[in-house]
Amino acid sequence: MGGCVPVELTERVNDRMVCMQGTNSKTPRCVALCGEVGVAVSCSIYPQRPTPCREFPALLDDGRINPECQRIRAIYGLPPIHPPTTPSNEPPIEPQVA
Repeated sequence: MGGCVPVELTERVNDRMVCMQGTNSKTPRCVALCGEVGVAVSCSIYPQRPTPCREFPALLDDGRINPECQRIRAIYGLPPIHPPTTPSNEPPIEPQVA
């Protein structure tokens, strides 16, 4: 289920559909996107984000990067993203000497 997007941030696509302002253009940029793409961005309405944003994760359920996200980043000249790393509480493994 999608969020409750503020209507003033949307634009009509046709009689049955709306989209976020700025996303239905040749050089799309969502009106709710803050920051610089490729550097650091955030969504100004994240809790209210629309269904497409909710259904398109950067990370899949198993923690792998969504390959479609990587493909789209490449189209826009952005570097690939890498899965987040979590620090381990385990000591480093010492190499075995034979």
